[in-house]
Amino acid sequence: MKKTENTKNNSKMVKNTKNLISVIFLSLVSLLALSTCIGLLLSNAAIRRQADASQSELDALETEGYYTTARANQLIDQADAKARKEEGDRLRDTFRGKLEEGDRIGAIRTLYPDEIITEYAGQYYFTPIDESLPLSPLTEEDFQLLEDGTVKYIGTDESLSVTKGIDVSRTQGDIDFYKVKSEGIDFVMIRVGLRGSVEGTILEDDYFKTNIKNAQKAGLEVGVYFYSQSIDADEAVEEAEYVLKQIKNYEITYPVALDLEQTNSSDARTSKLTKQIYSEIADAFCERVKEEGYTPMIMGGIRTFTEFLEPVSLEKYPVWVSYYGFPQYYPYDYRMWQFSRNGVIDGIEGEVNLDFCVIRKE
Repeated sequence: MKKTENTKNNSKMVKNTKNLISVIFLSLVSLLALSTCIGLLLSNAAIRRQADASQSELDALETEGYYTTARANQLIDQADAKARKEEGDRLRDTFRGKLEEGDRIGAIRTLYPDEIITEYAGQYYFTPIDESLPLSPLTEEDFQLLEDGTVKYIGTDESLSVTKGIDVSRTQGDIDFYKVKSEGIDFVMIRVGLRGSVEGTILEDDYFKTNIKNAQKAGLEVGVYFYSQSIDADEAVEEAEYVLKQIKNYEITYPVALDLEQTNSSDARTSKLTKQIYSEIADAFCERVKEEGYTPMIMGGIRTFTEFLEPVSLEKYPVWVSYYGFPQYYPYDYRMWQFSRNGVIDGIEGEVNLDFCVIRKE
């Protein structure tokens, strides 16, 4: 009887324990659920506050003249389209203006700003600008085109010394260099001589000695040049030797230049020269001149430096480029710019070539 009673009591205790555990478990679940609800409510409240703050910030930005990202992107697209249209209109106006002036190559150049365009015998040549070569430190803003068609240097770069000069030959006849100097001319490049384009004979310029003596008496800085028509490196050395002999008794303070140009005659002895041969000619002349302590320089038009010479020549020696348009079209570094062939200078009867010389100060 006692054993039966104990069994009933044990069973009752187990049941009570299970009920207690269930109550505790349910209480914990309820607490967890309550905590989660409270957390969600707090999180929602924080999100709401953040959203309200963001909206208030956007409202304030728009009120103060700012735009949303979508609106800003829309405005950027509109500005880009407008800029493209304006640039297109500008290019068309420039192109039309060049054509009206009869400047066909100038018109074409406006359409290809990343290439150097030249023309010879009706054929156009396109040479990509080589970014590895040193570019000119001067820009269009450094010069002013005057009403008489001449160019004035107005740059402010104190690291550059820019002087104005002329280059002369027998064409100018007798010159009063004192009057020339009073016109603000700093230097003169004097032709020593030339080689015939057909027969190949070296000839002295009739006015060389007179010009160099009188220019130096007037206090002008003097450099010289030789008009080359050599067909190989040996003839280039011969030209250099001739120039060195002619100038040995004079003080040459400006460069000794090789005028390297191709004539338009089909009979010219240089008409079939390759780029490699032209480069060898320039190198041979310049190296021989350098050996005697002078500063060598290569002179020519833009074709000389894009079609005739290898790029290495443009880095080894100073360049004297002739270009009569404005602004300067030649993009690379240059020592001299022959900017006019129609200059009028007191002391010279008729027209004369005008030049700028650009020297970096030490």
